[in-house]
Amino acid sequence: MIKTTYFGNPWIGMFIKTNDEFTMLPIDSMKKLETIVEETLKTEIIKVGISDSNLLGVYLAMNSNGIILPNVIAQEETDKIKKSGLNVYVSKDSQNANGNNIAANDKAGIVNPHLDKKEVKKMEDALDVELVPMMIAGHSTVGSTCIATNNGFLTHFKTSSDEMEQLKDILKVRGNKGTINTGTGYVSYGVVVNSHGYVAGEATTAFELGRVEEALGLIK
Repeated sequence: MIKTTYFGNPWIGMFIKTNDEFTMLPIDSMKKLETIVEETLKTEIIKVGISDSNLLGVYLAMNSNGIILPNVIAQEETDKIKKSGLNVYVSKDSQNANGNNIAANDKAGIVNPHLDKKEVKKMEDALDVELVPMMIAGHSTVGSTCIATNNGFLTHFKTSSDEMEQLKDILKVRGNKGTINTGTGYVSYGVVVNSHGYVAGEATTAFELGRVEEALGLIK
């Protein structure tokens, strides 16, 4: 684990997306951040933009099988991501912040219940998992309130007991509630995690880091 920022911004999960093999970084990322991510997450780095935006964590949803891209992405950006060998699907849904709308591991996933069902089916095909519509703590943007890996999940501190049980059943891993960057429940905005390790926003407290490690099965 290491704490860092993206140009001084501790909400690193808004800018970075990872699975166990690849990490998507904004094109303008500094070499220091690239090195930290590469060494901590133990992945290959792909530096790319999304229609010239650096908000990769907001726009992208991915697991080890595939990646969901937004409808605003340029063809050359799509082509660059396709070189990874991942299944690629460019969503046509008007709600194109896929990172906010989907949380998935390689077993299953959860999805914003307001997305078009036909679009969700195509996303399922790309990620090769079932995506179950649900809300978390009153929020439909479940990708912002939950992080899922093959070892565990971390979810918004206001997640109900019933929602916790749903998440365990759907994602097929154990998890816990928590916060990031000193008290925020939008946990995916402040931490980037895979099965190898994690990088957290610089404002995250030691107590919060302990919850992250416990929830995501990262305690050695």
